[in-house]
Amino acid sequence: MSFIEKFNQNNPRFLEKLLKKHPSLSQREILLCMYLKLNFSSKDISKKMKVSSGTIDTYRYNIRKKVGLKRKESLIGALNTL
Repeated sequence: MSFIEKFNQNNPRFLEKLLKKHPSLSQREILLCMYLKLNFSSKDISKKMKVSSGTIDTYRYNIRKKVGLKRKESLIGALNTL
């Protein structure tokens, strides 16, 4: 079973809600949101996605921008409300 299948099994409708509310997210940004939803650290995410921690920071910034979060608002909090 793939990561996405396992994720969907434990978090039904999360991806559907995420994509419906924020259709402009890229595939990599969606994957990052999935890892954040599972409370992975940025360091662990960078290893899983095989990118640098700086790239993870860029993805986080782009997601926050696309989702419309203000500086002090929590990205993980916003993902957990979906």
